[in-house]
Amino acid sequence: MEPPIETKGQRTARRIMDVAETLFAQQGYEGTTLRQIAAAAKLQEPGLYNHFDSKQALYEAILHRGLHPMLDALSRHLAQAADLRDYTDLPAVMTDLLLDHPQMAALFQQAMQGEPESVGNQMVQEWLKNLFGYGIKSMSASSAAEDTDARSLAINVIAMFNLTTGYFLSQRAFNMMAEGSLVHPDNVARQKRLLRRVIRAMLIS
Repeated sequence: MEPPIETKGQRTARRIMDVAETLFAQQGYEGTTLRQIAAAAKLQEPGLYNHFDSKQALYEAILHRGLHPMLDALSRHLAQAADLRDYTDLPAVMTDLLLDHPQMAALFQQAMQGEPESVGNQMVQEWLKNLFGYGIKSMSASSAAEDTDARSLAINVIAMFNLTTGYFLSQRAFNMMAEGSLVHPDNVARQKRLLRRVIRAMLIS
């Protein structure tokens, strides 16, 4: 089934979100202005308001676009998982979803390390609470993890979160040791194999 054809307005909104996502990842929520976003999207600033009421509304739309599929995937895995293999594949699924919006990794780090009162960081943290909640459920649902205490579960979830998202923040480190792009399919496949081995070891230890 072919995807529905976008209207001109939908294409413009997507272009705005694409450039805004990059600017927010580079400069943070507070450091990015609607004027900068409009210029990057090749629009006059008033034209943005035809699609988004405010910078906060635009940021919320970006977060929903990037993070709702992750929450949905986690929910499906929890509902459908039949054995340990289903859980070992989950970080690879998250990697594929992050490939669609790799700037999400930078927004996560800003929310975890930046000013807690930042409106943007607070919005990301609300999404992360849900993601972490599903991560805890996934870890505790495996038979090997049933007796694991809350602190150990949290550390396991943090480890998988950092392994999965940190990959998309490590291009400079990769350049110091090798050549090429981390998002090249061959490198992504290597990362997903590593993630499967790590999560398998965590769940059966």
